[in-house]
Amino acid sequence: MRKLIIITLVICLVFFGFAFLILFEASVDNTLKWWASYSRNSSSLPYSPYKIRKEDSAYIRIEEANQIKFIDKHLFWKGTGAIALPELTKSGKLVNLIMQSGGEGYSDEVEAIVTGSMGNTFNIGKVRVNNGKISGLDIIKTSEWNLTPLAFWGDEDLPFSGTTEKKFPNGQVMIQKQYLSGKIHGKWTMFKSNGLKVFSKDFVQGKRHGTHIFWFDEPQQPENYQYIKDKKRIQGTLWLEVNEKAKEKFGREYGSAESNEYAVNLFRKKQGYQQVRLLEHWDNNKKHGLFEGFDRFGNKTFKDEFKYGLRVKHRTFDKTKTISFDRKKEG
Repeated sequence: MRKLIIITLVICLVFFGFAFLILFEASVDNTLKWWASYSRNSSSLPYSPYKIRKEDSAYIRIEEANQIKFIDKHLFWKGTGAIALPELTKSGKLVNLIMQSGGEGYSDEVEAIVTGSMGNTFNIGKVRVNNGKISGLDIIKTSEWNLTPLAFWGDEDLPFSGTTEKKFPNGQVMIQKQYLSGKIHGKWTMFKSNGLKVFSKDFVQGKRHGTHIFWFDEPQQPENYQYIKDKKRIQGTLWLEVNEKAKEKFGREYGSAESNEYAVNLFRKKQGYQQVRLLEHWDNNKKHGLFEGFDRFGNKTFKDEFKYGLRVKHRTFDKTKTISFDRKKEG
């Protein structure tokens, strides 16, 4: 049995060795490029672009959703008003174009093109015109139809997968977004220049889905916390304490992204926190679940409950009154 296992392993190694030589010309770079291409649409495969790629957000460009545009090439008059709607498969591939409106005044010299994200992957054939109205058109080459805008990086032709960042002059990340196949997928987070968070939002395939949290900017410390600097008198806050330790550790590099990360991690380790200002829950781009607001002291200011976009409960909290209602009871 042991001998059989060893022989199997040797055969596998030989097989993969020949595959490496033939397919990738014994080049690690070629192998990495192949894997990046193979895994570019995956959020789970190890070392996929989604997991490891980080780029400057300044080079991201957004291309609009796909549309059909009709171009009348007649010199003296041009038709207007034609609208074609896409018929798609379950996977989103274009199979037919249905004329919602034929428009009017079109000549026999009309061309149709697909505009928007990756429009060049489509080829629209002959446009049929009857009595100045467009009655139909043919699809020569089809592709996946994009119903929403997509993000691309630089001059790349394929939608971007990975993380984009915009930074403060000190190197601290200001805004960080995760993309999968050109759509926001994962976390969209904003930070202050000192490393504290402003908000964090969850997205799935370009849609709000999950928890969205917005924080107040003042750092809070545990109750009854005291920072005794010189053993004689109370001196400041926990946030001040961790920043003084960051100054000691990083010296002239204090205030850099690394220094901020150290201070924030130490702050949280010592039970410091940021007060939540607003807490939201989303499902497939619709408000679903609790929406709650808080003041700087942690007191709740309102509490709403949504079910797939419809608010079914609402309650406000203040010093003078409390208002609540249940739409189900009202109905």
